Amino acid sequence: MNWDDVRVFLAVARAGQFVAAARALRIDHATVARRVTPLEKALNARLVDRRTTGVLLTGAGVRFLQSAERMETSFLQV
Repeated sequence: MNWDDVRVFLAVARAGQFVAAARALRIDHATVARRVTPLEKALNARLVDRRTTGVLLTGAGVRFLQSAERMETSFLQV
């Protein structure tokens, strides 16, 4: 699992949109969408439902969000 993919997922989960997450991360929105896909493959679970108005976290996404936030907290403490 790649920390950068997790960081992108956190931004998407918090913003609710790939475009808003991209703005916050200062990267292209297509890159944001591409970074979520390998994370989903690594976890063998769909994390977000992609919709025209944004994204919704799936059940797996909600569960992973909690783990990702703990990872982020640990990373920031280091």
